[in-house]
Amino acid sequence: MTALFRWGSRPGVQPETAGPADVSPPETVAASKVLPKFLLTLARQASPVLLDLGPVVGSNVALFGERLACKLLVQDLYQEVERGLDDDVLTVALLKRLPDEPRSVDGIACWDVFDYLEPPVSRALARRLARVLKAGGVLHGFFATAPSETRSYTRFIVEADDAIRHRTYPARPNRRRVWTPREVDRMFEGLEMTDNVLLKANCRETLFRKA
Repeated sequence: MTALFRWGSRPGVQPETAGPADVSPPETVAASKVLPKFLLTLARQASPVLLDLGPVVGSNVALFGERLACKLLVQDLYQEVERGLDDDVLTVALLKRLPDEPRSVDGIACWDVFDYLEPPVSRALARRLARVLKAGGVLHGFFATAPSETRSYTRFIVEADDAIRHRTYPARPNRRRVWTPREVDRMFEGLEMTDNVLLKANCRETLFRKA
């Protein structure tokens, strides 16, 4: 089910606790060098369309609305990953959640969803995202630098243009895989990787742009 938010007449904002129950600690706030560029690019567009692949976070909805006056499409792809589907069924389920019209989205927030997908699923998802992104559009994401077995996902809470709070919440046991920068670059064929920043939290923050 798509969560759709439009600004002009502002809708009620869902609370940050929407979705699975939070687990705390751990919880960290990380500085971001990539997010400001992502937001600045979208702010230059009139009424941009932003696709968010994570769960609904009330404060993110409010911030994106205030900064961008955007149309926000929230699609929690982690819900599909959590179902434990085989690759073919998962691919279909993920693509059904996404827009199909080419060049219909100005920005995409991927967060770290690709870390929980196998290569065939990741490639199919990346192709769809590259197709729906408009010329000049941007895609923001995180990619792990160390493999791990995990029982949680991370809810990314944008606290400021350059700061993101990482808050975990329970998930079924899952393997978090590692994509090298070269693999990530090849996966998003048709997009240019403009930023690839190594963070202390065992991940890379990336920005892609469509020419």
